[in-house]
Amino acid sequence: RLERCVGWSSESLREIGSNAMLAVALLVAMCGTAVRGFVTPMPSLRSHTPLSTAGLRASAPRRGLLSLHASSPFLPTEMESDSTNTDPDHPVLKDPLTLTDRFTNEKVTMYSHGACVTSYKTPDYDVFFVRPDAVLDGSKPISGGVPFCFPQFGPGEAMQQHGFARNVNWTCVDWREEAAGGSRGFSFTRATAKAIYELFDTKYTYDMWPNKFQARYEVDLSAGMLKLDFRVKNLGAKAFSFTGALHTYYAVRDIDTAEIRGDFKGKKYLDKVSGEVKTEDRDTITIKEATDSVYYGMEGDVELVDGERSVLITPAAGWKDLVIWNPYGEEQMGYKNFVCIENACAEPAEVAGGDTWSSEVEIRPYCNDAPAFMQSME
Repeated sequence: RLERCVGWSSESLREIGSNAMLAVALLVAMCGTAVRGFVTPMPSLRSHTPLSTAGLRASAPRRGLLSLHASSPFLPTEMESDSTNTDPDHPVLKDPLTLTDRFTNEKVTMYSHGACVTSYKTPDYDVFFVRPDAVLDGSKPISGGVPFCFPQFGPGEAMQQHGFARNVNWTCVDWREEAAGGSRGFSFTRATAKAIYELFDTKYTYDMWPNKFQARYEVDLSAGMLKLDFRVKNLGAKAFSFTGALHTYYAVRDIDTAEIRGDFKGKKYLDKVSGEVKTEDRDTITIKEATDSVYYGMEGDVELVDGERSVLITPAAGWKDLVIWNPYGEEQMGYKNFVCIENACAEPAEVAGGDTWSSEVEIRPYCNDAPAFMQSME
């Protein structure tokens, strides 16, 4: 066929084939085993004897690491640099996880226990505060950063104070450790540094709160702003209700000089110290004594001012109320250096069967009236 198509004679084709074989032979002779392995397949190094599974066991858990079963390709698989994973079906995720924005030089640290964000560092200081009496080994809720209150805010009869969400491990289902071009992680999300954690009902939660649910928490660090997106989906047929809050600890250098500004004047609030419902007559709140105040209908921006530093807190969706708390005088808690400003649902939020309740808070740190990350830029 080739002779008819290209017009070459049989003798010419045989000469070409002979020369090609000669060239291959010379190449093998000159380059040795490297070429022979390319021309002919190398012998398999895999044993043909079936591997025995008898006696195999799961690898032992290691302190400080979260072991996840790789039932989904979307689970993160980054290993710690000094670790050896002997079980490929159980990848290990770094815990705590650190998110980084290399443009702004900001970092966020987050633990799987309680899905608690413990740090939001600008180049010069940390926006959040972790109490000196905090425990980070998973034996109790983390007292600092942004602990969860869900599905209950405050004390209750059926479950522990502030609910179970802060007492259990959440699962990281999507993450991007670094923003933009430095992205590292397994994520189909846009190019910001972010992590998404999920919590489903279990027998432990159902015994306290008999509802089927999916809680989804997205932490997004980008362009000098931390966004916290929290959603609750009702997986059952019947409606349920919950109360909750982001119990955020904001760092201050001196609680006596810090100010909290917002649309407080005229708002009803519960003074939990005295047990009385009052009407606020101030637009700027200062802390001079033990404070635990629940402001109803506080959906607007709030600004925490600490000298030349400030934090703008914007509840973009969902959260209807605001809590201000400080255990004034409690040295062991480090009262002097923090105030809790908590976006909350102090009144029950109802979620119909199959529906989703959504919330969002945006946190923007400033210094000298400019985004805080700009202070370190030349």
